[in-house]
Amino acid sequence: MLTAELLRPRAGGGRTFWPGSLGQKATRSNGLAVICGTAGSLRGGAAGAAAGDAGGGAAVRGRAGGAGGGGAEAGAGGVQRALREARGADAPSPTWFLAVGDPQDLPTQVGEGPRAVPAARGAADGAGGGAAVGGPSRRIAVRRETARLVGTLRRWLQGGRGGYDDAAEGDAGSSSSVYSSTASLPGCKVAPQARGEVGLPLARVTKNRIDLHALAAMDGGGRFREVMPMLTDPAAFEGMFTPGGRRGCRLRSRGMEGHRGAMRSFGVAEDAGSRPVFAMKAFTTAKKDGRSARLVLDARPLNDAMQRPPAMDLPAIHGFVREVKRHRYAMQCDGVSYFYQFPVHASISRYFGIGMNGRDMLLRVLCMGWSWAPCIAQRASNVLVQGLGLAWVDNFLVLGGTRDEAEQKVATFRDRAAAARVEVRAEGGDTLWEVQTRFVCVGIEFDLAADEQRHRLDPAWASKWAAAGGMKAVLAGKATARQFASVFGGAVWATDILGVPRCHFAALLAFAGRLGSRMAEAELQAWDDIMDVPPSVRREIGALRKVVVENAWVGGDAAENGEVLWTDASSREWAALVEAGGEFVDGAQGVFDGPFAGVHINVKEMWALAEGVVRLCWTPGRQQCRVDNATVVGAVCKGSSSSYAANRILSRAIRVAERRRIVLCPGWVPSGGQLADPYTRGTSLPRFPAQLPLPR
Repeated sequence: MLTAELLRPRAGGGRTFWPGSLGQKATRSNGLAVICGTAGSLRGGAAGAAAGDAGGGAAVRGRAGGAGGGGAEAGAGGVQRALREARGADAPSPTWFLAVGDPQDLPTQVGEGPRAVPAARGAADGAGGGAAVGGPSRRIAVRRETARLVGTLRRWLQGGRGGYDDAAEGDAGSSSSVYSSTASLPGCKVAPQARGEVGLPLARVTKNRIDLHALAAMDGGGRFREVMPMLTDPAAFEGMFTPGGRRGCRLRSRGMEGHRGAMRSFGVAEDAGSRPVFAMKAFTTAKKDGRSARLVLDARPLNDAMQRPPAMDLPAIHGFVREVKRHRYAMQCDGVSYFYQFPVHASISRYFGIGMNGRDMLLRVLCMGWSWAPCIAQRASNVLVQGLGLAWVDNFLVLGGTRDEAEQKVATFRDRAAAARVEVRAEGGDTLWEVQTRFVCVGIEFDLAADEQRHRLDPAWASKWAAAGGMKAVLAGKATARQFASVFGGAVWATDILGVPRCHFAALLAFAGRLGSRMAEAELQAWDDIMDVPPSVRREIGALRKVVVENAWVGGDAAENGEVLWTDASSREWAALVEAGGEFVDGAQGVFDGPFAGVHINVKEMWALAEGVVRLCWTPGRQQCRVDNATVVGAVCKGSSSSYAANRILSRAIRVAERRRIVLCPGWVPSGGQLADPYTRGTSLPRFPAQLPLPR
């Protein structure tokens, strides 16, 4: 097995050798040099080297000198000759090398340092080799450097800026942008600051700025006015810091110097006249078009120092879909570079500093990455659509039962947007202000013209998720934690939109919960370690993938069936009764014994509900259920529970309900109003039909 290591020539003929785990395969693309050899040959200065393209299998090998004791200049010469032979005589000399060697020849053994993983399928051993070197103190120093260096090299492999946290630490004459490569190591999507889409220009953004005071004047509920001072009042902003919290930081961004001019010209940021209070790392991510990048600030230091933001007021996705399907016509649009339209007070912008290698910059607009930003944007959007429709952050949806009603509401929305100076545009290929009956919004396709309003996943999203590389890795049983998290996030969204209860995927939920707990305390690099995906999880993911690929339309809500199911459980007994026409018409009860006697009360309450559904509910339609346990009500509403046992029980109930074309509609009642309560405390069921008991 081979491990990838980082080797940097030093001024004055010396070289420093740091180990680090880097990925599954070393490649050379667009000039990336891969130097392969044992630690002895590389460290000794007379390097046996190979520079090649692991993807194509071609390699050009160059060797020089003997083992250990050769001069650094001779070793560097051997490396340079190998590189020129591989890339052409006129190729420039690199500053950074990726060295691949056998673990036994490296300064620290596999497992002593950070995770070491297979790095390349073959290496050219240099003449001689060499024994492992370095005592305990050396290994400690190596481990201390590794986390920083691994991130540095990964950014370099993706074309970012190499070097150190502080430019002054590097060699005076070293190059800051070594061979640019568009290829990253397989599965390496690491820290946010390492994901910069280097080579993509920043997307052009609007210079328009919202009139915050005009928007606040329209705010009938006052929800936006509560958070507006976070943009306009420095005293209110500073008052949100937690007592004893951090009051500043200075971190460096990677690969952002090339975007300085664009940030200035777009009015997004300006050069700092003095040191920012918080100078944080900025990075870019590719936009959907794949041709431009979005600027994001890693504002975790600021977020950790401030109080949590209030409720975002984002509508629940189930309520969002239900509200849209109550109408026949809609107009949708979205805010242009929406977060950048919110201006920030000059004194507050000192807290949104972008740490640069040169002069730092200050963000002058709402910070993407700040925990308060989504709340501010959503509440502003809610003001614009108040009484007209719905908003999902920067997506606006104006709804109407008739075309005339929809067009009148659109006119009102246009007036509000103009008064607050909010710039909007049509979504996709739509025409701005056009009223439609079939459209895609927030990843959901709606058809309001059908006899029964219906919806489904956006077909483009469904196809992309089902065919993603992460999906293939998970189904194959070998995936990184990051790949699994991406697949799981899509699974949650798909089940919500298609109305598939997640309790049917109990193994998937349990595995995701255990993985989340483990990764919460793990090092960032652990997200890119290969892990085994259990067969039960793969089966459930495969079953859900088939549902997503099919992407069937979901119709309107079923009609009420006229019955109410009352269920309750105590520590020893459970009961379920059906109410229809003002009286009890059927019921069932039982005793918890054996393994069930000691389970949590929430599991017992779920069992009572499931038994009531299986034994007593037969009429198709919306089945009202009354439960005095809020946890059970929430689990049934979202179709899953954090408890594996409760998921299995709920899955059984929902499968039976689906076969009988019943939709469970749980509702919470206080314990004093639970009509099934007496029958869980020693009272036998009455003869049916029976008069309803009086609430306690």
